[in-house]
Amino acid sequence: MRYLRLYIVLVILFSIFSIPEIAFSAVGPFKLYSADSSSYIRFQLVSQLRSDLNCLEEKSDPDRSYAFSTRFRRIRLSLSGSLLKKELTYLLHLSTAPGSLELMDLYINYQVTDNIQLRYGQFKIPFTRYRIQSYQRLTFADWALVTRYFGAERQPGLALHNGYEKPPRWGYVFGIFNGANARSSHGIGIAQIFGEKTPNPSNLADPAPLEKYHPEIVCHGSYNHNGINVQSDTDEERKGLQYLGAFSLAFDFEPSRHREFSLRLAGEFLVKYRGVSFSSVGYAGYFKHSNNRRTEPAMTGGLFQTAYRINHLYEISLRYALVDIRKILRDDAAAYVASGADNDRLQREEELTAGFNIYFSEHAVKWQNDVGCLRYSYGGYNLTDFIIRSQLQLSF
Repeated sequence: MRYLRLYIVLVILFSIFSIPEIAFSAVGPFKLYSADSSSYIRFQLVSQLRSDLNCLEEKSDPDRSYAFSTRFRRIRLSLSGSLLKKELTYLLHLSTAPGSLELMDLYINYQVTDNIQLRYGQFKIPFTRYRIQSYQRLTFADWALVTRYFGAERQPGLALHNGYEKPPRWGYVFGIFNGANARSSHGIGIAQIFGEKTPNPSNLADPAPLEKYHPEIVCHGSYNHNGINVQSDTDEERKGLQYLGAFSLAFDFEPSRHREFSLRLAGEFLVKYRGVSFSSVGYAGYFKHSNNRRTEPAMTGGLFQTAYRINHLYEISLRYALVDIRKILRDDAAAYVASGADNDRLQREEELTAGFNIYFSEHAVKWQNDVGCLRYSYGGYNLTDFIIRSQLQLSF
């Protein structure tokens, strides 16, 4: 890991010294240009201060428990720009929240032609447009529960694409990745069911070793009508009809047992029209069974979300998400952890969330508020939790 830290320092130093004549941008983010504008450096700081009120139901306690907290949910630093020529760009993205120092993204991107680009390093695998979008542009205060189960997570790898964050009308991404999750927050559905702890190699303070390389192929294709802005699932532009249709596939040749899917599929649709937006994503995951090592269906999931930008300042939104865990996976997990009580195995998780947002300066300065209901269905009983969240986001 010391080599990774040295590499980060070298990227910063090389970025600075590759721009011999500096000119500051007049207004906007912290951005430095070379005299001919062929190279630049962009510094960004994003902070999210969030307050949560949780009302939790316990099986063993008839009385609900309450927990209130206020914390910096995220503090992210990023350094991006171009090196020597505008076609060669890079990103270094760090999480520096209190008690956390993590490498999020570190990659270089080279644009060969208008329709051919190469990206190498650590970044989100291209599994659903919903997850490719930045956390800064989410309509709600946090991701839906489906990303925790299905991903996409960050992995080291190489991708061929024609616009990762900003695809043209017909967009594509084809990538070969390490196969191992570089962070233990998204794409951990199988590990959760089997009770496995997922390592965190991206923790710069105490990094876990990256798991053995086992190639995973990830593909994403999309049709983007009428110049739709796919970087956000809200309709801040309030234009005419725009829509996206996309399909994602992730296939792992030799997934880690009890931790990873062998196959993931997802189809999605996003439509925007004069301030109204609607998006839906359907998921299916498959795993290698412990006994026969055959690929079996593991779980399915769905996300349905709609929002209305009343004007440039206010927005209301509604989201429903669910994950169904198949019996064959539950039985395999029960045998693995020597637990035969079907009543205590999670079978289904659901989320219903309503939100109200205030955009003081679009996604640079916004105040997000939502109320959510989480329902957990077990073999013999159900539990329901409630959560109220209020989050202020500042981006510089």
